[in-house]
Amino acid sequence: MFDFEIKSGIVLDVLNQTESTLDNPNPMLADMGEYLTSTTQERFRTSTAPDGSKWQANSQTTYLKILGKSHSDDESKLNAKGVNRVTSKRPNVLSSNLMNSIHYQISGVLLLVGSNLIYAATAHFGAKKGQFGNGAPWGDISAREYLGISIADEAELYAIAEDHLLS
Repeated sequence: MFDFEIKSGIVLDVLNQTESTLDNPNPMLADMGEYLTSTTQERFRTSTAPDGSKWQANSQTTYLKILGKSHSDDESKLNAKGVNRVTSKRPNVLSSNLMNSIHYQISGVLLLVGSNLIYAATAHFGAKKGQFGNGAPWGDISAREYLGISIADEAELYAIAEDHLLS
């Protein structure tokens, strides 16, 4: 076994700060949770997965369910309002409820980020028609991953940890 004595004030400060952060990681985890909540919500605005891939566009069935009769003319053709609605509709965003339900929770040393909406998992993982009883009665729902950590997120999480451990 080795005995050693640290005389450097800087090293002692870093070790004390690291010990303090590890004894109470909640402030660090809260900063990480705020960051991940923000970047997850941004994925809804850009229609991209954590890996940067674009979400699959809405199906024709989805558009028809959204539009209803007020978006077509007497000949069942899209009117200007319907065309505008189709071209502006992003996948996973109709009312912004799912995007706005993203939150974080700290449980011990565990940071959880997600949504408590009943359809959140289906929006993320997708579903086959009839997979969940009547959960997707009109057809398959494509997976559109919104939860996860991108390469940029990973770098920022390291920076947040560094700020808390070494400041």
